[in-house]
Amino acid sequence: MDTPRFDPSHSVEFNLARGLVKIEGGGPRLLLPADAIAALMQAADADGRKDFAHRLGSEAGRRAGERLKEGASLEDVVDHLGGELALMGLGSFGIERWGRALVVTFSHAPFGPDGDELLAAVVEGALQRAFARDVGVVPIQRNHPHLRLLVVGKGTVERVRTWLGSGASYTDVIARLHDGARGGTSP
Repeated sequence: MDTPRFDPSHSVEFNLARGLVKIEGGGPRLLLPADAIAALMQAADADGRKDFAHRLGSEAGRRAGERLKEGASLEDVVDHLGGELALMGLGSFGIERWGRALVVTFSHAPFGPDGDELLAAVVEGALQRAFARDVGVVPIQRNHPHLRLLVVGKGTVERVRTWLGSGASYTDVIARLHDGARGGTSP
């Protein structure tokens, strides 16, 4: 059975008499300026930022996962998870396959480069909740207004960060990961 397309119709409810905003299947929501959230995130410590982002992602992953059928296609995942993230105002979500590597993309995210780690943690939380996958997500390329995030195993995160920190391009990082998977040596 095919997974139905994401349908945002009637997803957001504005109850002005009570001063409430709700998303279907979820609790009350807030509509806040992105720069206020960004300032709050800058003031929080690293653990607080990651916890906040994981909670956002977990909520999106829960809602998308409830609608995704067993064996859903990558297109279905992009449709449903991307729809949930768009309802949150986090930008346009996509996925690229680079051989065995999975790269998540965002366009027009509201925070700019200062929000790359936030979006990475949101995606981690979403994938953990929707698919019970404990993954790490690392920002690998920013080309305004586009962002690429690499999805890897938790044990690979620091290696990817080290390679990026030493000046490796995101394509080099992906090639090194593929070489390692084939039994080659990676610096």
